[in-house]
Amino acid sequence: MSKTAPVRVRLESALNDQVTAIAAALDRPKSWVIEQAVRDFVAVQEWQLAAIDAGISAADAGRVVAHADVVAWVQSWGRPDELPMPECG
Repeated sequence: MSKTAPVRVRLESALNDQVTAIAAALDRPKSWVIEQAVRDFVAVQEWQLAAIDAGISAADAGRVVAHADVVAWVQSWGRPDELPMPECG
């Protein structure tokens, strides 16, 4: 098992109550619930930051779709003549 480091967290009373209830429902300590929440948050942030970097790289390389093409595509949703998703130009 890897080493752990103690961390102090201040929670608003209502959030603390929610965490307490979840811990009780899962029969786990509050520290476990909080650690899982932090793990989930970190995973989402890492994914989002990587996606942003990939998007910036794609834009820098000219792999973009014109705004007007996206607007026309979205406005066509649900119509019988719905447009196909625009491709990078």
